[in-house]
Amino acid sequence: MTHLQPLDATVHRSTIWRTIVALALSVASGIMLTLAFAPYNLWALIFIAFIPLMVAQMRVMPKRFSSLSSAVMIATWLYLYFGPSFFQGGIMLALPVIGFLLNLFVEKGLRNFHDNTGYRWFILYGALNWVGFEIIRTLIPGIATWGFVGYTLWNQTWLIQPISIFGIYGLCLLIMFINYGLSQWVLMMMDTRWRFDLLTPIPARATHLWLVGIGLACVIWVGLSLVLYNAKPTNPETVRVAAIQSGVTEVAFQNPDMDAAERLTLLAGLTREAAAQGAQIIVWSELVLPFDPQVDFTEEVRALAAETGAYLVMPYGLILPEGIRNESVTLAPDGEFFNPPYAKAHPVLFAGEAYGLNVGVFPTHQTPIGKLATIICYDLNYTDITRIMAQDGAQIIAAPSNDWPGIAEKQNIHLVFRAIETRTAIIKAESAYDSAIVDPYGHILEQTVSLSPSSAVLIQDVPLGTADTPYLMLGDWLGWVAFAGLIFFSVFAGKLEKRALSDIIRQQHHG
Repeated sequence: MTHLQPLDATVHRSTIWRTIVALALSVASGIMLTLAFAPYNLWALIFIAFIPLMVAQMRVMPKRFSSLSSAVMIATWLYLYFGPSFFQGGIMLALPVIGFLLNLFVEKGLRNFHDNTGYRWFILYGALNWVGFEIIRTLIPGIATWGFVGYTLWNQTWLIQPISIFGIYGLCLLIMFINYGLSQWVLMMMDTRWRFDLLTPIPARATHLWLVGIGLACVIWVGLSLVLYNAKPTNPETVRVAAIQSGVTEVAFQNPDMDAAERLTLLAGLTREAAAQGAQIIVWSELVLPFDPQVDFTEEVRALAAETGAYLVMPYGLILPEGIRNESVTLAPDGEFFNPPYAKAHPVLFAGEAYGLNVGVFPTHQTPIGKLATIICYDLNYTDITRIMAQDGAQIIAAPSNDWPGIAEKQNIHLVFRAIETRTAIIKAESAYDSAIVDPYGHILEQTVSLSPSSAVLIQDVPLGTADTPYLMLGDWLGWVAFAGLIFFSVFAGKLEKRALSDIIRQQHHG
């Protein structure tokens, strides 16, 4: 006599295996997404990284557990991407847990929504939601643009020039449309071979139309990028600039009583080295001076500027009873200080840095060698400050910085995008790990990346920027469009679902 296993035992075994396979696919997506970013730079993966997740969430994972797929994928990526950079301590340690829980609950009904609406909104919903949440992250103080999917293409300058029109959010939207368009096609093809559940068929005609539209957008994007890339001046006016990396990691905030004279002597020696090689603009690193050079050691720095014949960008940090001053002032060779100084607008709040005094002024300064501006460190991780400076005509932006080794292989990427968005040259002088000089088309002309403190003097001839991109006027409008889409689906998803179900019932009734 043959003994048949109970049906519920078979179903239980199937559920376990489907869950295991789905989790493996979700982890694979998280790994692929991580590998697309620096320091791995397998950039082509960014166009397909979400496909394993979509297969897991929309087909393999049992429907009642479907949001577990996205929760695991996000937690995997957050841990692998942010872990080496930020997980030494602080609130950033909670990121993978926050991402896991947020996706687990927010996307709990997502599979049902797409099933009930016949995948009519699958591509649009996915792309707008991801990019809409990217702009939400920039509204949370201290989070910034870290991990934007568009940053994976930082070393493909021939491909990313349209961000001078559409901004980083335009590039992110294109990437996500490609991922969700290909995912819908893969799901449609899977449905012809395997049936994991009672499935709502994915419309073939709509899928193909989406693929054609996305393909056309890609062709236009690449063509426009090549036109913009090849339109760059062949013999532009240049200025020789220098980024001074002293190799000293201790900053003014850590030790207000540091030996100021000794620090100034070290910087003066490196500055003379840069000037001997013809540098006309020389940038020091964030918080490198424990004094305001307009108040202390004023004659010494004026003598240094006169001796070298260079514009000196001198950052300093002061702890006063009324608060912190994290600022930078530029000194001309004739001894004139350009006022007002610039005060850092975006402190690294998750690392304990506080908002400083004098924030909210964005000066630019006209000189015989071009119009100069200064921003400080984490300001580069946002899109607003460089845009404000370029709107006022800045052609070269100095970016004194003070990083830590965990971000040394990633932080210079932001320079590429801020330069292209604004068509400005950027000089980043970091204290000990990752200084760089970038031209207005996003080429890193020279950089130093080290996981241990090192001293360096970077010298390059950079083209003067034009500060004339459409992005300066349009801003991050595509990010706000995506945000509006996220809000729309958050508010009206239930109504869209009910309407789709009503249409199905009506069609069945008439049939």
